[in-house]
Amino acid sequence: MKKPTEQEVEDLIKYCSDKGRTVPMPPKWVQVMKIIEYEKLEKRCQGGLKCLILAAWNFASDEDKIKVLRNQIRWAGNHSLSVLIYKADLNIVSTKRDKIFYELKDFLMNLPEKEWCHQ
Repeated sequence: MKKPTEQEVEDLIKYCSDKGRTVPMPPKWVQVMKIIEYEKLEKRCQGGLKCLILAAWNFASDEDKIKVLRNQIRWAGNHSLSVLIYKADLNIVSTKRDKIFYELKDFLMNLPEKEWCHQ
């Protein structure tokens, strides 16, 4: 499987903000974490990738939630994140990384509109 291009990653990010979308509804956002294999990451790499649900849902701003979703997409696409993560850490699960991005893309692009939070 080919490595996703930076343009593919940015196109998916744009899709996720079209029509006033912010992030998937909490149960679906948990599914995003499963797709990106969040639990397999070292603890020091998880911070900027953890979806803001449960108690954080009511306290986090839409901008903070959007930033996390974008980081999740960029991580899956193996491109730069807007959080401090060492370059070597981006290669975690690298053998499956390309598959992860395309699985995430398929999931997000086929998520019914009612399963998205909107601004």
